[in-house]
Amino acid sequence: MKLNLTYFLLLTVILLTSCNSSKSVRLKDSSDSKKGIQSVLEISKQIETASIVHIDKEQRVITIRCTCPMEHGGYYITHPEFSDKQNSLIKVYDSSYESIFIADILEGTPKITDSISRVSEERSKELDAYYTEATID
Repeated sequence: MKLNLTYFLLLTVILLTSCNSSKSVRLKDSSDSKKGIQSVLEISKQIETASIVHIDKEQRVITIRCTCPMEHGGYYITHPEFSDKQNSLIKVYDSSYESIFIADILEGTPKITDSISRVSEERSKELDAYYTEATID
């Protein structure tokens, strides 16, 4: 009986120490892949009359008011008015109500006073490949 207990304890110690060996396989953390996206995005067009009127940090959505036509379903960045430093990356929903648009916050933290600029077509294609839409059966 003592021999079985000894073997069991020995096997347990070996298994526990092998988990931290140098030959163990570690999966790449998904947060590492976002580092490439956080680079400076090329801006193709700043939306002059667009302003953020509401931010919901829990649901990660913002409400935008814009008096000029704004493309639906596109990627935009928010940045301080007199700076090119990006605060967040957002994606506008396909639907809107007159001059009100709703967008998902993909990265960063937008502020009410931020300006909104459209991302270039090349960068938009890269972001489409990175942020895939979920399909519902």
